[in-house]
Amino acid sequence: MQRNFDALGSDTFDLAIIGGGATGAAIAFDASLRGLRVAVVDKGDFGGATSAGSTKLMHGGLRYLANGEMRLVREGLRERRHWARMAKHLVHPLPFIMPSYNHQKPSRLTLGLGLGLYDWLGFDRNRAVDAMQKMPGYRSMTVAQTMGLIPDLPRQLDSDTAQARPKLTAGLLYHDGQMLSPERLCLALIRSAVAAGAVAVNHSEAGAFLIEDNRCVGFEVKDRLSHKRLQLRAAMTINAGGPWADHIMSAADKMPAGKKLVRSKGIHIVTRNLTRGAALAMPLDDEHIFITPYMGMSLLATTDTKFDDAPDAACVTKQDIDALLAKANRALPDAKLTRKDVVYAYVGLRPLVTDMDDRPDTTYGLSRGSEIYDHAKQGGVHGMISALGGKWTTARRLAEQVVDLAIEKLDSKPIRCRSHLTALECTPRDDLGHFMDAMRAAYPKHDTASIDLMSRLYGRLLPTMMATDTNGLTALKDDLLAARIAFAVSDEMAMTLEDIVLRRLIEGQIGALTSSQIDIIEDWLQSRLGHSEAEMKRQRKALNNKLKVPR
Repeated sequence: MQRNFDALGSDTFDLAIIGGGATGAAIAFDASLRGLRVAVVDKGDFGGATSAGSTKLMHGGLRYLANGEMRLVREGLRERRHWARMAKHLVHPLPFIMPSYNHQKPSRLTLGLGLGLYDWLGFDRNRAVDAMQKMPGYRSMTVAQTMGLIPDLPRQLDSDTAQARPKLTAGLLYHDGQMLSPERLCLALIRSAVAAGAVAVNHSEAGAFLIEDNRCVGFEVKDRLSHKRLQLRAAMTINAGGPWADHIMSAADKMPAGKKLVRSKGIHIVTRNLTRGAALAMPLDDEHIFITPYMGMSLLATTDTKFDDAPDAACVTKQDIDALLAKANRALPDAKLTRKDVVYAYVGLRPLVTDMDDRPDTTYGLSRGSEIYDHAKQGGVHGMISALGGKWTTARRLAEQVVDLAIEKLDSKPIRCRSHLTALECTPRDDLGHFMDAMRAAYPKHDTASIDLMSRLYGRLLPTMMATDTNGLTALKDDLLAARIAFAVSDEMAMTLEDIVLRRLIEGQIGALTSSQIDIIEDWLQSRLGHSEAEMKRQRKALNNKLKVPR
């Protein structure tokens, strides 16, 4: 998969997609499978913003049941099953523990009823999925079993009232999905779209719209690496800008939109391992906390605060870290987490769709549903559709609906969606367990754990990755790491240091790369792509800012 900026101006496309995150990549995949000529651009890297700043869960949304959003939960559970088939190497079941304390709300009965309803709504969760993807129904666990999985869980909670302190009475075990790497899943969607004929270019920023007779016929694009500019022309323009979508809408239409976005800021922290293979899902007052296992460590998630500044200004602050650590220490007081325990912290902005008249003070209770905005129908320009809101789990379904509408507006013959029936380009075609056994046998010089991880990260592209020329990276003294870096640039459109360290290699997010290793990668990347000294200094500074934890 090669980057070709000039290809954006070589043809008139059916669809031109702004935004290469989960939604934009899923739209490109779906539309390409249906035979449409597709171009997708992103001003940064694919999946490098909101799609990367997630809790890494592929879930139905258990807490949405409290809002009565049954349809949204059912849709999420159905889509979770589709992802388990489309990308079985990158999405896997994850057990969750929800502790229950007496004299504490929600009660054990309420939790059990909620999980029973969650199971019922996901009645088809194991239909036609790989053996390694099957999920059992929820069950109760004893206090000892619960403590065995979450050792720091308090047996008693502090109480501000005169009544007895709430005691741990049970743990409720249920399953949801976890993405091994949202960044690589987004890349897999892009790769699959390209394999089906799409043109995809990262680090390419959409500029002024091309409006002719009140119809959007494309937009200008700037290559943020070479600073070259061209016009991307298309019959339909799709706005999949995530938290930036409303800015894109206002740039296209001269009139106010009928919908607006409220941005919710979510902070995530990677820290030392706090659980034994299971995740903790714990209600705290009117919110909740997730502590999930991730790459031998724990991921703390998440905060949910209204963010009114420009999306590009979102960052992790000391106050953000303190707030999430405080929540984690309330859930697991014996863990005694401090800022020194924070290995990596990152931010994500959730774009939540509301009506123009809504003025919410908080974002926690707002719907995570999505909406499709037809600009022409709302009195705006013709030839443009905006995909608003949504989440990773339902991105494929939102894409299906967007492409259905686009085909209708193109006056094309309806073409049935095939994305939910089509494995991604890198997904192993046979049984995942058999595939992983074959990869272990093919690479006996590497330890089993490493090859198993590579099998999940690269799927059936693993042999191609392993055969990549690593000339210039021998100083790393790690053949596997060198092959992955070389493959990222030669075949995965990694153009910057941050692309490699934070998105192609997940080690960057768990503090597993040393400064000297990053130095070697930086020098090699400059020689490989010919970046200037000034550009490399800019890239290293940008990466260091992402890796630095506010103390």
